[in-house]
Amino acid sequence: MSAIAGRPAGVAGRAASVAVALALLALAGALMLAQEQFRDVEARVAAVLMAPIVHGDAAAAGSIVWFGLGSGHVNGFQITTLCSTVILITPLLAMVGVMLLVRPLALGRVLVGLAIGAGLVAACNLLRYSLAAIALQTWGDDGFELVHRYLGSLLVIAGFIAAFILLLRVATTTRRPQRGRHS
Repeated sequence: MSAIAGRPAGVAGRAASVAVALALLALAGALMLAQEQFRDVEARVAAVLMAPIVHGDAAAAGSIVWFGLGSGHVNGFQITTLCSTVILITPLLAMVGVMLLVRPLALGRVLVGLAIGAGLVAACNLLRYSLAAIALQTWGDDGFELVHRYLGSLLVIAGFIAAFILLLRVATTTRRPQRGRHS
């Protein structure tokens, strides 16, 4: 006898799902509590990604990303709590934690879906930071405001929606048995 593809097998599979669910919910809470440290790391990553595309060099100090270093025109912006990737990843972690508690799902597929979703929202937000820096250097404060408040926000919202859909699709899709094969 074989288990249905895509479903955790028995009590051990359910116990693993519950343990991972509780860990993901705890991680979501911990990320919110440690968001200041996360923003500092996020600023360093953003600076590395921005360096090749902005005028001058880029560096981070705490949660501030500085760019235009060495160009004679230095700018910087601070990654705040509401602009941080934490605000995007935390709901994904919590959602997956709750999904695993209420429905038997294939743990591996759920974690792959979560990795894809979290990676996508992080990439969209880092792209938003880079576009805001380029807009500030190219068009000044008006360019920054346009990208930061409007275009960048639309990018991040679209990225979150896509991440959410991809996560659900990967996590809840089960393989259908192939015809003509017997277990």
